[in-house]
Amino acid sequence: MDAIVEDALDVRPLAGALGAEVHGVNLGTLGGVDLDAVRRAFLDHQVLVFRDQDLTPEAYIRAASAFGQPVPYPYAKGIDGHPEITLIIKEAHQTSNFGGMWHSDTTYKPDPPKATMLYCRETPEAGGDTVFACQYRAYEALSAGLRDMLSGLNGISSSAKNASALRGTHLA
Repeated sequence: MDAIVEDALDVRPLAGALGAEVHGVNLGTLGGVDLDAVRRAFLDHQVLVFRDQDLTPEAYIRAASAFGQPVPYPYAKGIDGHPEITLIIKEAHQTSNFGGMWHSDTTYKPDPPKATMLYCRETPEAGGDTVFACQYRAYEALSAGLRDMLSGLNGISSSAKNASALRGTHLA
């Protein structure tokens, strides 16, 4: 896969389905031409990775605001002064992911967010993976007959299973 240089941005695809690593931008001062190029890269790749960023909470919120209105996460308290920022702290012995299962972040809300931002401050030598899936590609890979069968259906995203797990009960 070839890198695409848009203005001063170096956008390097990570995989065939989605994802790109973006070089040449400081999210703390994102604006102007850089912002337009990052937005284009987001639309093209759906998942963007920006390495070696040093963001204050205010800079993080500014960067997030370039893509939409940041909102608090409904199942965890945000940090003081910035309820939109939720800390996820894992110790070495903790092996389940945040959310406890495969999920799409807050797609169950009546007006789901356009995106989720993760800002990793410290990672383990191995593991700690965050995995993304492309629903467009998954749908396109289905047989024509299965796509036809699904074409009249609507999916419903719900947090009911997660909410029941938090209460210690399970849905069948």
